[in-house]
Amino acid sequence: MTIKGENILTGAPHPGTELEVLRSAAGYYLGYRDEDGAPYTRESVYFGTHDSADQVLRMLRGST
Repeated sequence: MTIKGENILTGAPHPGTELEVLRSAAGYYLGYRDEDGAPYTRESVYFGTHDSADQVLRMLRGST
């Protein structure tokens, strides 16, 4: 379930940082950090490995 405004796609203010691979107890995901470096949003599903999340990030950036 996605809540309106919980990520950039649904209306959360863009923090001005780059999309990157982040990690939580649930796994790796693509998200943004806030200006202080804390995780801010989750923009993807959870991935089992850093490499699989990074592969998707590279595809989104057009640098596979």
